[in-house]
Amino acid sequence: MTGRDTMTGQDMAGRSARYRIKPTPLMGVAMIVAYIVVVFGLQFSSGIPYVDWVSTPANGLRTAVLPLAVGSVLLVAFLAIARWDMIWRDPGRLPMTAVMKAALYFFVAAILVRAAGVDWGTVEVNLLLVVIASGVLVGFAEETLFRGIFLRSMRTNGRTEAVAALWTAIAFGLFHLPNLLVGSGPSQLVQIVLAALSGATLYAFRRYRGLLLTAMIAHGIWDSSAFLADSDGRDWLGPVSLALLAGGVVLGVLVLVSVWRTDKSTVVTPSGITQK
Repeated sequence: MTGRDTMTGQDMAGRSARYRIKPTPLMGVAMIVAYIVVVFGLQFSSGIPYVDWVSTPANGLRTAVLPLAVGSVLLVAFLAIARWDMIWRDPGRLPMTAVMKAALYFFVAAILVRAAGVDWGTVEVNLLLVVIASGVLVGFAEETLFRGIFLRSMRTNGRTEAVAALWTAIAFGLFHLPNLLVGSGPSQLVQIVLAALSGATLYAFRRYRGLLLTAMIAHGIWDSSAFLADSDGRDWLGPVSLALLAGGVVLGVLVLVSVWRTDKSTVVTPSGITQK
């Protein structure tokens, strides 16, 4: 839906009254910090080196499944208390540019290439189950946190969708900074940039149908395929993955540019999508 926002002052007051906690950028940041404290705290307290977090089923349960499950409960509890809208679904359909669609197709193609490059005969069944569980949980938790809660917190006070999407991508990149504390090394600084750009593509997944579920599915499968490619990938998959990574970086940048050009005057509110 496009056009002018026709909500009356009484309607806006009624909608605001439904919030037990008002959506604001500060509250969005607070939830990211709370999630980091809980999830990374549980991971760090395990005493398991970062490189061994998912090396065995037992390690994966302790450093991935358990922390992500607790983090998911935290987010669901917050939303039950706060009563925020526009978390799971947009109020209308935002346009998809050719660049955004290309990024989605490339993302799916990269997952399929990874799947083809995994030596499935060497994958331990119990570890595979842990990886799948971790993928489901990380897709749910991180998408609820970023393309759900944080994006909603930025869609306030008349901010344009371009600004909201850009800050959501930046926040998703910075979210990976604590990995430096658990032994991932200086290379994690590069990962922050890569995460921010992949976050732009995941935003496009939400935008595609206006549903957070779409981004959750894409995120979960992506992370699972990445782990399997690293642990049980065939020899040819390494160089191919680097090429796919380069393509993803370029498309991530182009998505952000496309969103900025398309939505620099677009405002998303609970009553619909308007133009300044």
